[in-house]
Amino acid sequence: MTFITEAVKDDRYTTDIRSSAIVTVTLARKLAADCFAVSIRAPAGHLYSADRFNLLLTGESLSSQP
Repeated sequence: MTFITEAVKDDRYTTDIRSSAIVTVTLARKLAADCFAVSIRAPAGHLYSADRFNLLLTGESLSSQP
């Protein structure tokens, strides 16, 4: 499985690829704490914003979210 983290702050942009949801969410939370706008694309293609990172750890899918 591949998780893609994208983060933007001012003129900086970073992309990171990981195979573990836990490692991905940890990195994304660190970037968010440093004031980056962060999103994670999950293996099924769902896009998770910072307020939904916990869904990656619980196994819930955004497809069931309104």
